Amino acid sequence: MEHNEILTEMGMNYETLVGYLKEKYGAAKYDYFTNVTCKTKSKRITRTKEGLFCHHIDEDKGCNLGNSYFAREQPYEYQKAERLVYCNYLEHLLLHIQIGKDKYWKEHEKFTFPKEFAYFIVPGITFICSEINDLFEKNGSAVEWRNRCFKEIECNFDDYIYILRSFIKYMVDRYTGNREQKTIYLGQHIKHNHLGEGVITKITGEEMFALVTVKFPDCEKIFLRGKIDKGGYEESLLQVKKKLSSNPNQESVNLVYEKL
Repeated sequence: MEHNEILTEMGMNYETLVGYLKEKYGAAKYDYFTNVTCKTKSKRITRTKEGLFCHHIDEDKGCNLGNSYFAREQPYEYQKAERLVYCNYLEHLLLHIQIGKDKYWKEHEKFTFPKEFAYFIVPGITFICSEINDLFEKNGSAVEWRNRCFKEIECNFDDYIYILRSFIKYMVDRYTGNREQKTIYLGQHIKHNHLGEGVITKITGEEMFALVTVKFPDCEKIFLRGKIDKGGYEESLLQVKKKLSSNPNQESVNLVYEKL
């Protein structure tokens, strides 16, 4: 792919990108599965010999639509030819990045807790990245169809890194939480506007919904962890980079990780 085309596609929203790809590669002619039971994938929808993948447009609403089990639990309309679009590896990644962005803002008004970095990295993104990372690390694949798809992007390593770094920057720029404070821990001293300085004596539960007991000079109070814990920013950002640079075995690919 040409760098300028990648930049153009990166600037599109999901709907516009889908339309662009339909125009670029042509509309799908067949449904993804042969019938409503979703047991057999149609061989006629495959275009990997051209280096292209078939993407379900409604994956912004549905989940794992190419899997027979999950497909049967969701509307068959999602499998119709008019709801499919073709793309190469990088374009497939861009589609899922846009899904991740849109999904987050549909469900959240703010981006203030470090753990919320992970909400942007929907499964599709990490899965696609793991395949691309593995291909660049090994310079291809012994699997013929996968290697043919890699050929479409093998000269675009720098563009791939640019896409990932831009996605990370998108998240960092929109994060409004505390970037300095470390995550809370037992024995930590914290200050309260009215109760003065207290010490954390107990943390019960996990994540931001855990209960934190704080002993103040004149009383003991229990807080929802999310109300006082704004730490973990650097650690969460590091985890995002590791996930985006991992291979299918969830091992970090240094070739990619060091660039992020």
